[in-house]
Amino acid sequence: MMMITKKFKSLMAMVTLTCMALLVLFPVSTTNAYTGAGPLTQQSSWQSSDGGRNMYTDVTLQRSGPLAGQLDVMTRTKNNVLMTGFTGGVFILLRNADGAVIGVTNMQKFGVDGKWIGRYDRTDYWNWSFDPQIAAATASVQIIQQHAAKDFSDQLAYWQGVVCGNLDRLNLPKPPYGCPG
Repeated sequence: MMMITKKFKSLMAMVTLTCMALLVLFPVSTTNAYTGAGPLTQQSSWQSSDGGRNMYTDVTLQRSGPLAGQLDVMTRTKNNVLMTGFTGGVFILLRNADGAVIGVTNMQKFGVDGKWIGRYDRTDYWNWSFDPQIAAATASVQIIQQHAAKDFSDQLAYWQGVVCGNLDRLNLPKPPYGCPG
């Protein structure tokens, strides 16, 4: 039994050293989310408390290259409620490596009818442009979506104010929509 253990330890040491040597000779290329290299993608879904109203959003942010700053978005809005429609809203937050919000889109609203009334399922494609420096500094993307009531617009205005304050502190360029007050 002791001889098997010694042989196993020797074999494991050889395998480990071989793997380390291979990694030195042939490094694995990876995309680090904090370098700003490569596109950043995120998906999110939202469902109303009764489960009848749904939104699904997929985003891709180009953080480098000739399309740096381009955000491409696909939002699907679906209503399973039979007789009443609803309007869903979605906006996107960009966060840096420290979690600070450094970018925000305007809210996009998409309306659907009741399932028995008309068009109850729709998919919309939209995009947004950010300054390439903002895109390069983005470590994560957060998708905010829900029923687009008035308080949702207030929430967007709050985040726009947060973005402007953070951009001032980080000496990054202002968004194209300007800053409040």
